[in-house]
Amino acid sequence: MDDSATTLRSLKVLNLGDDIAADEAANGGGIANWAVWKSEAGNESDGALDTTKETVASSDDEEEEEETNVADVSSDDKELNDSIDAGNNCAECGKAGDDLKICSSCRSAKYCSRECQLKAWAGHKQECKKRSAEHEEALFKTPPPRPDCPICFIPLPIDITQCQYQGCCSKHLCTGCIQAHWMISDELDCPFCRVVATEDDKEYVKRIEKRAATNDAEAIQFLAGLYTDGKKGLKQDHVKAMQLYMKAGKLGSALAYRNVGAAFHDGRGVKKNAAKEKYYHELAAIGGYMNSRHVLGEMEWNTRNFQRACKHYAIGADAGHSGCLSDLQDGVKVGAFDRNEYARVLQSYKKSVEESRSDQRENSPLKQLMFMLG
Repeated sequence: MDDSATTLRSLKVLNLGDDIAADEAANGGGIANWAVWKSEAGNESDGALDTTKETVASSDDEEEEEETNVADVSSDDKELNDSIDAGNNCAECGKAGDDLKICSSCRSAKYCSRECQLKAWAGHKQECKKRSAEHEEALFKTPPPRPDCPICFIPLPIDITQCQYQGCCSKHLCTGCIQAHWMISDELDCPFCRVVATEDDKEYVKRIEKRAATNDAEAIQFLAGLYTDGKKGLKQDHVKAMQLYMKAGKLGSALAYRNVGAAFHDGRGVKKNAAKEKYYHELAAIGGYMNSRHVLGEMEWNTRNFQRACKHYAIGADAGHSGCLSDLQDGVKVGAFDRNEYARVLQSYKKSVEESRSDQRENSPLKQLMFMLG
């Protein structure tokens, strides 16, 4: 088969999924469908978190004061309100509403006013500290391993330019397996489920919606991306996209939570909010999305929390994230991270990269084509 035929097949296979990989590459490592934003592109972040802090007297009538954070939730954050276990009732007076305030430390209690929050603080304080500690523990636990490509059973690489989402079967396949299949196939079919690709936008969306209707988290988050960009014949709708991302996140999609964080950075479908941006990147990182882990490290670094930043970088580097490894070197230089521990992380990084490497992936022209088609 000549080079032109190979290129044609490589171009056509992209119709089975979407141009996620190209957008990922263009956006400095972030998931597709969101504009590039500073902290993920390696530039300086927006600075300190936009969190409202007020002092509240402790229940022990001591002279010392304690800080508590209460984040305002506007009416256009209804879907986010619904995602909190506390429901839509004030934890103090029981008043219902969609514009309640959320305790931004534990995010488990809502209040209709600052007055109600102050009244409830004495009783809520211990639970708040407990919830916050549980979240902190989860944030710095070893993340879940990357899933395998369902064809070659090698862990999917962190580099999204070497992966592709298949809307027909909702599988993420490595580009090596896609390319290998297309070298021997006579049809434009999916390498996993063998469904023939379609160039009809309505049929394409119908396939995604069919998967989303079964509460398939990845299909829902992918559909949200189509609404974000207004692709495949869908009208651009940031609010609907945000609702879908939230649903996908609750169903287990770390990518979706990353996109919620990006939405709060950009103000897409919601008002800009740096505290919520960070919180949803934390949920994404807990779910194993290493680009969000890198973002969190940069957020902490840019607010001079160097040791905390290095904790994020070390976790990301352990999993094979090159950006985290590079930034961890800066932590060593300023004395925020131990050199001996860095040597251990470096070995873990090399092991993770090697585990996800294959000759098929390295030699696949799809990797370069995905950059070209973005």
